[in-house]
Amino acid sequence: MKMYLEKCMLLDEQRSLIVRGIQEGKKECEAIKALIPNYVTNTYAPRLQYDAVNSHVERMILSNPHTQMKIFKKKAGFHPYIVIHDTIRNIFILVSKLPKTKHIYNPSGYRGDFASSNFDRLLDMGASKEELLGDTIYQPSLFHGQDNHPFGIIVSYDRDSDLIYEGALRPDQEDWIYKEDITDSIVLNTRDVVPLNNYRSTDFDPRLKTPKEDRDIVIKLKNSPST
Repeated sequence: MKMYLEKCMLLDEQRSLIVRGIQEGKKECEAIKALIPNYVTNTYAPRLQYDAVNSHVERMILSNPHTQMKIFKKKAGFHPYIVIHDTIRNIFILVSKLPKTKHIYNPSGYRGDFASSNFDRLLDMGASKEELLGDTIYQPSLFHGQDNHPFGIIVSYDRDSDLIYEGALRPDQEDWIYKEDITDSIVLNTRDVVPLNNYRSTDFDPRLKTPKEDRDIVIKLKNSPST
């Protein structure tokens, strides 16, 4: 199954951009907090870090359009969050703070969207049911092709330490399909990274010059020879 998972995991440059965004967001948050007085109830602190991280991750993605990733801003109730979409591989990425002292999130509706079709995607790619599901009771969807089953990744960061994880949840959200420490996944020289994908010709709207009508064409005749 590892072979199929590797095709759905973040690529080196994607991972590097997201990790850099998280690190720079946390660094900016600490710089801002150093300028704010120590209030009796510092309720702004966790929200400030979350906002700074999301802003820097978005900035990283938008400043590297060649990765062909898009950013969507969404809300779950009163909770705003951003979603990164790998438009070529149909993979959605959520950047989220992991609750303190926990290795996994509590089940939620919006995080469930990032897990609901993960099994279907891997099964469509050819992963073994026995190896993927084990004793898990799961009813696969009808085969629609892997492009129609998005894969959901969650990049989790710790509030107080430098730890950053990449993982994919099972559809029941009770465990991870995979989870890896990507804290040190910074690509120092992006020129050494293999380009993600070339744009397809169908991604472009060809713009041809508007053809001129016959009456708009000026024919220049040679000057008559002098007599």
